[in-house]
Amino acid sequence: MSSSVVTDLLVATKEVAAADSTALSDDELTSELTALRRAADMAEAAYLQRLRDFHTRKISETTAALSTRAWIRHELHIAPAETSRQLKVARGLRSLPAIEAALKRGEIRFPHAGAIVDAATLLGNDVIAGCQDALLNAARADEPTKLRAALRGLGAAVDNKDAVRRAEKRDQGRWLDVSTTMDDTLAISGSLGSEDGAIVETAINSLTTPAGADDSRTASQRRADALVELCRRQLSSGELPSQGGEPTQVIVVTDLATLEARSGGFGELPNGTILRGDTVRRLACDAKVTRLIVGPDSLPLDVGRAQRTATPAQRKALRLRDGGCLFPGCDLPPEWTDVHHATFWAHGGRTDIDQMLLLCRKHHTTVHKTGWHIQTLGPGRFQFIDPHGVLHPAHRRHSTTDTVNQLLESTRESPPRAGPRASSRGASAQGSSIQRPTTGGEVNSTERDDAA
Repeated sequence: MSSSVVTDLLVATKEVAAADSTALSDDELTSELTALRRAADMAEAAYLQRLRDFHTRKISETTAALSTRAWIRHELHIAPAETSRQLKVARGLRSLPAIEAALKRGEIRFPHAGAIVDAATLLGNDVIAGCQDALLNAARADEPTKLRAALRGLGAAVDNKDAVRRAEKRDQGRWLDVSTTMDDTLAISGSLGSEDGAIVETAINSLTTPAGADDSRTASQRRADALVELCRRQLSSGELPSQGGEPTQVIVVTDLATLEARSGGFGELPNGTILRGDTVRRLACDAKVTRLIVGPDSLPLDVGRAQRTATPAQRKALRLRDGGCLFPGCDLPPEWTDVHHATFWAHGGRTDIDQMLLLCRKHHTTVHKTGWHIQTLGPGRFQFIDPHGVLHPAHRRHSTTDTVNQLLESTRESPPRAGPRASSRGASAQGSSIQRPTTGGEVNSTERDDAA
């Protein structure tokens, strides 16, 4: 590529940046927003390739700079740590051609590529190179955080010793500092491992819902207030409120094989974080068991029309299936949802699993009041129709467990002896719950009393 193309690109970019975006229509603004993000990602890929070549040729040594990082800092005002990170990813991509090609096409972003290179460093290029296609599918479908969780799960599933040591080091590195500042406020900072962090996060989130339309607190202020309220309640009674009709809980999704195995396997937290099999088995040691009976498609059995509201068992099953609000584009978790009848109960709708879905309060109101309709495509499958008659597919979440299993399958190696079955999602009751698919069309959920 000639330098004139880069020059033309700079001129065009300046012109786009100087344009007044307020004059654009909604469709034009949406289109340009998407196109510019992809262009920026492709430009980042081109920069990485040239940075790698610049470093390989040792061009900085022909100047007064001491290193590539020093030259970049002086000329481009980029911190050395950022350049080091970019160089690591750029060099790692040499061994992962499919990942680099997708980055150049703008199909994935730099954080996705960085997560994959980090995994290759930890697990070995042979493991990652064997599942590049599956990794790309996962990267195209979700944000980098979820991809990292899936890659950690891959490390746990293949029983990589370096991954084990890193997980142990991460858990041993927990800390919490509480100190009083000069103006008599209390400063709290710390770091927790995956399991402990999930317990704390679940407890705090149970009290962060805005108090009403007039609640002007920021999300940070609501979290701070929730922590104080948790401590107050624990001092007085130790009780926590329910979430979406169920007691507060920490959920771990796993399968029967993981719980029965002596080693290997893994479980998944609601946020996609992967727990190693030994942690899952330890959590299950002091848990009660709740059983959901499901059909061959993993959907629970129906209750019928006699009852208008969903039973606790049905709500657990809907958490397992939907994973949160199904309204297009909504990411709110099950704790913030209501159970909605696809066909209004007053119009003859049945209180059956395949006729119900989870909607957050805002979108539940939207469906009832603003002309949106829900069409049932099959048991537990829906699509939305907006007031203009346009079809929108229901929002489906990508399970980290599904991604881990796809990665394992694509490595063409024997899968680990245990791990959650692909489609597992779960919910249960008080404390820390572990949901596991079992043979014979059943789903077991184990609940830990002391987690909250």
